[in-house]
Amino acid sequence: MWRYSKLCLALLTTVLLAISCSSPAPNENGGSSATPNSNASLNKEDYTVFGDVDVGADPAVPAEQGGKGFKGDGWETNTNFDLIGDPRAVKGGTIRTAIPDFPGTLRMGGPEWNTTTNYMIAALTYETLLTLHPTTLEFMPALATHWKVEPDKLTFRFRIDPNARFSDGAPVTADDVIASWKFYGDKTLEDPYNNAQAEKLEPPVAESKYIVKIKAKELGWQNFLVAANWLRVMPAHILKDITGASYLKDYNYKLVPGSGPYNVTEADIEKGKSVSIRRRNDYWASKYRANVGVYNFDVVKPIVVRDQNLMFEMFKKGDLDYYYVNRSKVWVEDLNFDKFQRGLLVKKKVFNNHPSNTQWMAFNTRRKPWDDIRVRKAFALLFNRELLIEKLFYKEYLPINSFYPGTSYENPDNPKNLYNPQEALKLLADAGWKDRDAQGRLMRDGKPLQIELLYSDKGSETWLTVYQEDLRKAGITMNLRLLTGETRFALMMKRQFDMVSGAWGAGSVFPDPKPEYHSSHDRPNTNNITGYHDKKTDELCEKYDMEFDPVKREAILKELDGVIMSQYHYIMEWYPPAERVAYWNRYGMPQGTFSRVGDYDGSLAPGIPQLWWIDPVKSQKLNQAMTDESVKLEISTVEDRYWKEFGKGQTSTPLQPKTNP
Repeated sequence: MWRYSKLCLALLTTVLLAISCSSPAPNENGGSSATPNSNASLNKEDYTVFGDVDVGADPAVPAEQGGKGFKGDGWETNTNFDLIGDPRAVKGGTIRTAIPDFPGTLRMGGPEWNTTTNYMIAALTYETLLTLHPTTLEFMPALATHWKVEPDKLTFRFRIDPNARFSDGAPVTADDVIASWKFYGDKTLEDPYNNAQAEKLEPPVAESKYIVKIKAKELGWQNFLVAANWLRVMPAHILKDITGASYLKDYNYKLVPGSGPYNVTEADIEKGKSVSIRRRNDYWASKYRANVGVYNFDVVKPIVVRDQNLMFEMFKKGDLDYYYVNRSKVWVEDLNFDKFQRGLLVKKKVFNNHPSNTQWMAFNTRRKPWDDIRVRKAFALLFNRELLIEKLFYKEYLPINSFYPGTSYENPDNPKNLYNPQEALKLLADAGWKDRDAQGRLMRDGKPLQIELLYSDKGSETWLTVYQEDLRKAGITMNLRLLTGETRFALMMKRQFDMVSGAWGAGSVFPDPKPEYHSSHDRPNTNNITGYHDKKTDELCEKYDMEFDPVKREAILKELDGVIMSQYHYIMEWYPPAERVAYWNRYGMPQGTFSRVGDYDGSLAPGIPQLWWIDPVKSQKLNQAMTDESVKLEISTVEDRYWKEFGKGQTSTPLQPKTNP
């Protein structure tokens, strides 16, 4: 299920409208001996939305309280949604991908939990009351079959599916929703974001075993989204013995049971090496329409590979099944050897409407001289992005000039921050950095201007050293400090840095600027890592939360974008207009490669772990080609623009939840 979560940026709303290699053994990744499912119906009406929801109902609960015989009169639901997966998909096998570091924790809350790997695990193992269709963004049933929004726009009711079960076999009930809300609201969890989300809601009330009432404390357009699609529901019979503090102590590498299609046990975790996310054979909703052709792999296995070059070599050798290509040189120059020319390996550039990550170098403005906007702006003007994109990145990227790049929320009047060392030196002189020592270093009060930058990707040194040299020419010393991803992330969350290299991923298709920029989040273990606090920004964030009109929300975000960009807390870098992935040619996948708003790891909406499968026919052909160099496989088009074509001709309006109060 696709969750409203922590690192919230904007969706691309405008575009929505408009190797000498050895192969793994034939069955190592499964699929090659499976039966093709090519005759499966593609008609959504041939697949039941809920199945027989009375099968798992408690006979003691009457129909009017959501039990057996419940008809849903006076309630909302959605039974008209299209298929998400491809019914022709085949179940089975393992898919292996690389992650650059092992998470410092596998908890689903608390300090340092919000890593990409944890979001992938969360998307596969836990569920919310409702989910969003990745094409239409309409609300769909998940743990709840039906819902109500009362006229006050504050009160919401959800009817839980009587068939819903956790991985330990316990039924999902209203009590589990209450316990989960209490858990995420526990201050000892040390999770300001989830605490703040829980605080938007009054304590949920169980009106019956299957009906839960959730009331928001104040009016706001996101409240229904928070109630329906933020709260990952966990079992009350486990949570009753857990506080936030004990969770931090006892669950660092242990997961509370979830109700989702996958599960992770302690035996599946090899600390520092890998996590095996295993598909449940007893998943309660496996036959529901929303899950037809989805969740096909028996095991999704992220493997730690800390060196990017080694990662690529492992992929070419067959030790990894797909490879997310985050280096333009690899994409342009290194993916053209014989295995690609013969079609054994495939490269794909996917253009869809997944919201872009923002990549940056962030200042810690709690430390001097980074509290001076003139110094921060000077550093931005000394960063020659245009040259780097042209000379090092093969023109594969676009410069980021917004916190919502490429969307209708981007403020067109934002500064473009072109390379300008003369203006930078003038700003530094105005800030008192105008004297120079015998080495040519800029000085103030007898001290040189120097900064330490934390980073965790050794490959980024190709451009960091260029920036370092440009700063040196200006009289500034930048010391580069390479760390493991875990250490860099921990120091960033604890605010123990001068400058840090990183990125914010898209945690939701709907923008929520508060976690990064509202002054209430100016504390450790939040996304407000720079110490950003600004009265105007706070006012705009609060105005945005209260505005139900999506057109007016768009205007608010544009204004907010301009305010935040003008403060230079971040030096913005670049973003790719499409996601690039390479993979072994054994996989089936739906049209579009990923879902409309999904990415390669499926952490926001369906991607490779949810939608792909091992095609037995392709597997057989691949195995033959591995032993016979005369065999060539069919090579698909490199660029997949299915979702761009899909969106043409649709009305241009800002995104909003389609069933929102």
